[in-house]
Amino acid sequence: MANTVSMIGIDPGELSWIHMLVLLLRHPDPVVRELTRQALCYVEAAASRSGIARPDREAVPAMRRQP
Repeated sequence: MANTVSMIGIDPGELSWIHMLVLLLRHPDPVVRELTRQALCYVEAAASRSGIARPDREAVPAMRRQP
């Protein structure tokens, strides 16, 4: 199995994060949508300043992590 999703270069472990972000960007509350958009802008700016660091473990949203 490939380590990335074809054509867009996302690791399979990151798909749950992408799904969560899309759900938040489509949220019926406009405040949630705007906060999500601002958070994405912040993350993009921080990543472009420092480079992208690979996590030591697979990326899993906190709501899906096992204790």
